[in-house]
Amino acid sequence: MASLLKNLPEMMFSGRHYSLHNFEFPDAPQATERDGVWKLDWERLERSLKAVNKGQFMTSHFAALPELLALLDSLDFKIIATLRDPRDVAVSSAFYITGLKRHFLHDRFHTEFTTPEQRLMATITGFPPRDGFRGLGSIASRVRRYMAWHDDPNTYVCRFENLVGSPGGGSDEAQRREVNAIAHHVGRELIPEEVNSTARKTWSPTSSTFRRGAVGDWRNHFTDEHKSAFKAVAGDELIELEYEKGFDW
Repeated sequence: MASLLKNLPEMMFSGRHYSLHNFEFPDAPQATERDGVWKLDWERLERSLKAVNKGQFMTSHFAALPELLALLDSLDFKIIATLRDPRDVAVSSAFYITGLKRHFLHDRFHTEFTTPEQRLMATITGFPPRDGFRGLGSIASRVRRYMAWHDDPNTYVCRFENLVGSPGGGSDEAQRREVNAIAHHVGRELIPEEVNSTARKTWSPTSSTFRRGAVGDWRNHFTDEHKSAFKAVAGDELIELEYEKGFDW
C-alpha cells in the first residue's frame, strides 16, 4: 500500500509509522492481557496525527476503536485498511519475527520455537507471556482488532490479493481496478495510462515486511496440524472475511 501511495501524484510518505502501543500508558495491559481494553494517551496520539501534513500519508497498525475513528474523521484523514488472508499473515509473521532481531519476540522464536513448523504454529495459536517476556495473541485475536475497519463506511478496504497483480500471484485487471479506486478515495484521480504505470510499480520488494508478497503462500508451509489448529482458532474469522466458505480446505 505504501508503495502505491508513494507513486500517486502529489503524495509523499510522512515518515511516520505507528502502532497503538506507541501511545499506551506505562501501566497499560500487554497485548495478550488487554482483552480489548486500551489505555491510550489520546492527546499525544492526536498531536502525532496532526503532524501529518496535507498530501502526506502515514502507515499504522491501528485497531478500529470508536474514539480513533472519530479522531481521524475530525482531522479529515482518508482511511485505507488493507486486509490479507490470515493464513498468509501467519506465515509472513513467522518469517518476519524470526528474521528481525529487534522484534520483541525474536529471542523467544529462537529459544522456545526452534523449527519453522513450531514458529508457524506459535503465530497461529499464540502463546502467553513468560519470565518477563511478552507473549502473542492468537491469529484470531489479532485479526479481530482490524476487522471492524471493514464495517466503517468512511474506510476503503483494500484486499492485499487484489493489489499485488500478477507478480504476486493475483490479477493485473484486479490490480488496476484497486489502484484506480484507491486513487479516487484519496482524491488523486488517474487517467488510464497513469493507472497502468502506477500499477506496474506497486508490487515492491523494498518493504521491510516483504518476503514473497504472494497470494496463497500459506499452502507451501501449512501442514495438516497447522490447518487443524487454524480452523479451531480462526476458522470463523476466515469465513467472515470471505476467504473461505466453510471448513473444507
